Amino acid sequence: MRALAVVLLILLMIGLGAWWAYQTYAPSAPPPPGRPVEEERRQVKVTAMDDGAQVQSDCMDLAHSLRAAISRGGAIPEGTRLVSLELTKSGVCLVELSKEFLQVNESGTTGESEAQNALRRALGPFDKVKSLTVLVVGNVFEGSHSGEWSEIPVRGGDAGSGGEQ
Repeated sequence: MRALAVVLLILLMIGLGAWWAYQTYAPSAPPPPGRPVEEERRQVKVTAMDDGAQVQSDCMDLAHSLRAAISRGGAIPEGTRLVSLELTKSGVCLVELSKEFLQVNESGTTGESEAQNALRRALGPFDKVKSLTVLVVGNVFEGSHSGEWSEIPVRGGDAGSGGEQ
């Protein structure tokens, strides 16, 4: 009887050890929708702009174009700032904007469309950019009317400078 108790205790300990190991080393959850998997993202140098924006060093041209679009106002809410910019190997431009951009949700369907098109037009002239993902406070922006702003094609329609290049 005592031997059976010892065997059961050992099996219980092995089971608990296996459960703990699985919990500790289980694969992490997939990234949130719209965020490229880490392997796809470039491992490159980041440069801080004069306003503190963190921009991938080989994407300063994109950052200047976006900052110009933001400063024009109109479609982009006043006070919005570029927080960070990164371009993945597959051409997804990850643009993080300050929380002021959330005011786009108060501008209705037309306002959201105009803001999205302003960002697309700013990136359209650059062949290396295939699509745009907009982040606010680290999360993919979700428009009240337009849904998630993840991997939005940059060219086509009225974006860019005259369609496909």
